[in-house]
Amino acid sequence: MKSNKENEIGSDNSQEYTAENLAELKEIQSHMYQFLEERFCNNLESFKKYYPDIAKRFESYSPVKSFEFFCTQNGIPNLIFTQKNEFFYKTEDPIQYCQEEMDKFLSGARVQQTKYLLEFDPYGQIHFKYSNHAVAIENSLPRDKELLIKDVKSFPNCLMIGIGLGYHLARLYEQVEIENLVLVEPDPDLFYASMFAFDWSNLLDYLHESEHLIHFIIGVDTDHLFLDIEAAYKKSGLFLSGSWFTYIHYINDETRKTWDEIKKHFDQIHEAIGFFDDHLFATSQGIELINNKHKFVLNKPLKKEYKDLPVFVIGAGPSLDHDIPFLRKYQDKAIVVACGTAIDSLYHAGIKPDFYVNLERTFNIGDSTLGVIPDQKFLQDIIIVASDTCHRNTLKYFKNSAIFAKNDEPFFPYLTAYYPELEKIQEIKLSNPVVGNAGLASAIYFGFENIYLFGIDNGKKIGTNNMHSSYTTLYSNRGVVDNAGPYQIEKVLPGNFGGQCESSFFFVMSGHNISFLLQMEKLNNEKLVCHNCSDGIFMENTIPTHSEDLVKEFSAKPDIDKQKFSEYVIGEKTTVLHFPEHAFSKLFDSVKFNEICQKSLNMLDNLPDNRVDYVKVMVKLSEYISDLMNDRETFYYGSVLNGSIQNLFILVSRTLYHCADESKCIEAANRIMNLVKDFLNEAQVLFSYLPDYAMWDHRKYFKDGLVGKDTSYGKAPPFPGKFEIIRTQFDDPLKTFVKKYE
Repeated sequence: MKSNKENEIGSDNSQEYTAENLAELKEIQSHMYQFLEERFCNNLESFKKYYPDIAKRFESYSPVKSFEFFCTQNGIPNLIFTQKNEFFYKTEDPIQYCQEEMDKFLSGARVQQTKYLLEFDPYGQIHFKYSNHAVAIENSLPRDKELLIKDVKSFPNCLMIGIGLGYHLARLYEQVEIENLVLVEPDPDLFYASMFAFDWSNLLDYLHESEHLIHFIIGVDTDHLFLDIEAAYKKSGLFLSGSWFTYIHYINDETRKTWDEIKKHFDQIHEAIGFFDDHLFATSQGIELINNKHKFVLNKPLKKEYKDLPVFVIGAGPSLDHDIPFLRKYQDKAIVVACGTAIDSLYHAGIKPDFYVNLERTFNIGDSTLGVIPDQKFLQDIIIVASDTCHRNTLKYFKNSAIFAKNDEPFFPYLTAYYPELEKIQEIKLSNPVVGNAGLASAIYFGFENIYLFGIDNGKKIGTNNMHSSYTTLYSNRGVVDNAGPYQIEKVLPGNFGGQCESSFFFVMSGHNISFLLQMEKLNNEKLVCHNCSDGIFMENTIPTHSEDLVKEFSAKPDIDKQKFSEYVIGEKTTVLHFPEHAFSKLFDSVKFNEICQKSLNMLDNLPDNRVDYVKVMVKLSEYISDLMNDRETFYYGSVLNGSIQNLFILVSRTLYHCADESKCIEAANRIMNLVKDFLNEAQVLFSYLPDYAMWDHRKYFKDGLVGKDTSYGKAPPFPGKFEIIRTQFDDPLKTFVKKYE
């Protein structure tokens, strides 16, 4: 905090300094340093009051880089990094510079919001009923696509990268009321400097009094950055991430890396967040798994003799055809994992899997992909790997199972809170959205370290037609379409071996989750290696590897004793679970759930007539649900509600910023909020059916042929007919499985 050298000050100013000027400047700088010390002390006390963790971190902070404050004759503090003799703000008036920068940004910053589309409901779920009614309301409204944030004078959410000395913050809040600010500063030195220069105390008092939110993410490395950002939104409401603008205060290598990392992951915060009916299905099906004595994976370390084995994780992507000769020849030298419909491909290619991985909780996957295999003996010694959401119609095809606890479903974590002995069961993460994700996640959480991906294309090369292997009869002979719905091409991405690939929304998300899972797990295990032999999209943290380049390595490997390995998995690596009688009926208390729904409904009474307070209502309900999710006794109840509530809140937020006319926006938001109230009322009815709410069997509760009750803005849709995946009958000529090595 010492005064800067006179010649360094002069180097940034064109004017000549006389002795009188220098004396005056020294006095100004002396006052500046006194001001900086006083401001730091005031700011520190405010952080102690509102954000004690920040105060504790910076009270005795020692900067990594050497810097000093200086000012010109206007007395406004600026910063110089002394080692490089580099000014932070290359201007005589940093405050004016920041104000002009913010004004320029806001003059063109448009409202950005997630847009939902109508969704097909194949199974009869109230979530889709309410979401689709809300989407229809939102679609009926004229939207001003040129609407600027400064025109509406408030906004739910700002993601800010870089604090600098903080001067731009005051200008932002002068013009726009920000309900939720997520401030990411990659350089703790700069945040520390801002505590001397910027009036944090005044801003924090204002935010507290106005009940606006601010989340600080300071000096977090890129590997953990997304998790911290996601946690900020989970606390205050995932819906906030569906309305955003991003402001980057300064550009350097650190802020570029930060922005690149955020761009990769940001949409995932509110995509695929789960919803009410799915959680009820998963809960009922998980209880069936336990009661029927299916085996769960233990989290004890995999034996070293198996940890180092190569694992082939195989999907049914089109590039699988190229690698079939390699897989045939070396199938006995690796653990072979068939992901979903890849079991159909491998059956017809003469390759015997050790594991079959299932992702879906749906009732019709088993009959469609397993029941069509002519030689059912092929399945008998394969172990099904799934999560605790798996439907009995899939499990019935296998003698042995290895079930993981799905960490993003509330069922198993809730059980574990009451029965700590369940901590011995291995959880699985990032196993969505397609079965290839579940295959990779299963291999990692079993404890394998040497993984090879085949046919995990997540798209198709430009210039080709098929989305699946020609060995997969489901698509080539049974009439299943792979060019629409989840396979609808939306993006073009770099290929794993060069070139470009066409990909869909879910495949793009799959590639993202594969990369992110490997990024996270490599922090825990640096030995983890994943070779991507698929000729599909490029996925970070995998090593592009042609199967031809592996021939020499695998020809030298010994065959694996598969029977011994299977006996180890069944006898040592998995276990059945035992629960006391009536345990489940006590854990899923409909009276308690109804009380929670009623309290939520009360929070939606007397809705405000302005945007700012309207967003606050949604934040307060989101925080209430977040608090439920952080308490052992109410964790499950909050979790099953959260996804559907956040989904509807995203649509409410979108209507609030449709146009500049606030009254019209409030009127539209009220219509969707009435649907939220309808949902909370009907959810109580469905919850009362637990633990007997397995998918498709649940139709017995909708005897009038409709999906539950009518809503405030439309009739309940008809309950869908049984969704048949297979459209064409096929007399498969391969009646008996034949293992092939050539």
